[in-house]
Amino acid sequence: MRTSGYNPKPRQGDGVITALKARKGVPDRVAVCLDGATPLDLAAVVVERAGLYPGLYLTADAQERLQEQDAPYRARSRSLRLLAFRDRSEFEMESRLRAAGFEAEVAQDAVRWLRGLGYLDDDRFAMRYAAERIEAGWGKRRVQAELSRKGLAREVIARALETAGEAVRAATGEEDRVVAAANRRFGAQFASDPEAAERKLAGYLARRGYDWEEIGRVVRAVRSEVGVGSGTGEPLP
Repeated sequence: MRTSGYNPKPRQGDGVITALKARKGVPDRVAVCLDGATPLDLAAVVVERAGLYPGLYLTADAQERLQEQDAPYRARSRSLRLLAFRDRSEFEMESRLRAAGFEAEVAQDAVRWLRGLGYLDDDRFAMRYAAERIEAGWGKRRVQAELSRKGLAREVIARALETAGEAVRAATGEEDRVVAAANRRFGAQFASDPEAAERKLAGYLARRGYDWEEIGRVVRAVRSEVGVGSGTGEPLP
């Protein structure tokens, strides 16, 4: 890689390093200027290992090899920017890096690096996601489907649903909360047209991922709370 002096057969893209500049605000990246232009942006560690210095002649092939060596560091930088927006599963992170053009091996290396730092943790991600969605009124089936879509392993999902479900139920009384919300939304219709209201409530809960046993309990609780039939004032069966 250390090529300097006269090149008898220069090719397009070859050039001489005219400056090495630390990136403003990004101390671990270096702008490599060739003949006054800046075609390379490399990790400082890559620059150091390659022994780059002003006056060094770099062929186009050498530049390509440097960019290949820099790919893992670019992937790590991009992964940190992605985590700045929100937490992600390992599968999501690898998929986003692959979509950004990184090779599978590079993307997987970045995921391993993040996991080693504790920045990625599928168990933590799954439990936090499940708790937030269950508290927002999602049923377990829907949460399970979404976590599966995000690439979480079955055992990770099962642990998250059990832990999150218990925590939310203990903190808020999940079924009581769902019944109260259903009563607010459908209570008036239950009083006037219970059969239609029951169908609408069942469909509403099914779309949110509740199973039929859970739906049945909620429907019975709402009917009991409303406690009226077709204008007779009698409890509903």
